[in-house]
Amino acid sequence: MYVSLHLSPQSRGPQDDATLIDTVVEQARAAERAGVASIGLTEHHLAGYNTYVDSFMMGAHLAAHLDTAYLSLTVVQMALHNPLRIVEKANLLDNLTRGRLLVAVAPGSASPVELGAFGVQDLDRNAVTAERVDAMFRAWDFDGEGEGVDVSTSVDRGFVSGRISPASYRLPRPLIGRATRTPATIQRLGTEGIPVIMGQWLTKDGDNRDHLALYEDALLAAEHDDELTQECLRWLGFGLTIVVAPTQSEAEERWNEYVEVGGEGPQPGRLGGAAEWQKEWTRREVARASGSLVGDPQRIVEEIGEMQAAGARHVRLIPALSAGRLDDRDEVFDLIFNEILPHVDAQRLPAPVRTRQTASSALV
Repeated sequence: MYVSLHLSPQSRGPQDDATLIDTVVEQARAAERAGVASIGLTEHHLAGYNTYVDSFMMGAHLAAHLDTAYLSLTVVQMALHNPLRIVEKANLLDNLTRGRLLVAVAPGSASPVELGAFGVQDLDRNAVTAERVDAMFRAWDFDGEGEGVDVSTSVDRGFVSGRISPASYRLPRPLIGRATRTPATIQRLGTEGIPVIMGQWLTKDGDNRDHLALYEDALLAAEHDDELTQECLRWLGFGLTIVVAPTQSEAEERWNEYVEVGGEGPQPGRLGGAAEWQKEWTRREVARASGSLVGDPQRIVEEIGEMQAAGARHVRLIPALSAGRLDDRDEVFDLIFNEILPHVDAQRLPAPVRTRQTASSALV
């Protein structure tokens, strides 16, 4: 099983930011030593919901501290970004990680607070994301020769007339995935040979195991080359939000506290957060808590085994932690590293095969 550890701390206020960013580095290094396949980073804006905000910048810093673990950016909010900027950032991070990178793109958050901050609350996020992803692939396909390539969309204007630098480390581009929970899109991504980053394993009605066969069947029916097929399958799985403690009763106490205090971050109305965030934050934290697996390490191991038996190859562990509980945080990560990972046969992802360096060596 490939295990990613999702690191997205939330700040109660400015006093937490620097410490939490340092903690991300420490946790990432410890996770790599424990055998995780990738470190998951994400993108959210405002009010400390995701302390480091920019997964590319955080990833660039982490790249200097990691040797074997991939970085997985899940997700880049394409409703907020110029496509050429993402191409350049992805290429640079691809080089810094020596190709140990997955960039998963999606429309991103539907939060009116986030979208309003960037003035895109009226944007058709799905349509614009599709256009921007197409523009990104046009940019990656351009080798710098000839007349150039138009990277415009309905909301962006741009024409690339020179080589994009740096070039990606991988060939023909960085590893790009798509995040989705829609069955039709899951199936289409399998047909196209694009890694799919699916949502949560657990739902209020059970689990999402049917999505696994939907993707794998489409992927295999398309008869891609074996290298591409295996790479896609290595990322096939779900997120699993966990509330873990040494015993089941302690885990349930942590979950109750998490719901009571309003999650990990600023808890509007309790710690002086902006009033307009109260409804927004409550919605987010309730959603996170409702899909959590609550239990001791053995319970988490058993659920991962269920995922694997259903055909998942990858699980993204997302720890849910209550605000200000630094001792709990340390214990939770110790349990993940020492009581969970050793019992799920956690595997490291292989180094990329098709790179500019291997292509150059083949020509010598």
